[in-house]
Amino acid sequence: MRALSERDQCQAKLDILVEGFMGDDWGAYREACAWLCDFADQKNTQRDRLMRGGRWFTPQAIESVTERARSAAARKRTAPPMR
Repeated sequence: MRALSERDQCQAKLDILVEGFMGDDWGAYREACAWLCDFADQKNTQRDRLMRGGRWFTPQAIESVTERARSAAARKRTAPPMR
């Protein structure tokens, strides 16, 4: 028997996820969901992505997001008070 590829493993977990949801097997559903989340996190980390605020970004995107946040904060500080 051959070893399962990553794609086969993911497909098997997705099948378990759907079957668990449809058949009210919450234990299998939770286990498959946790495995898929861990797998996605591992893949993002391998691709040098960074998590900020619950979202994954490339290092280049982080710089632009950080710059936008800084400029928005600067605009708030210099804006006249609202009445």
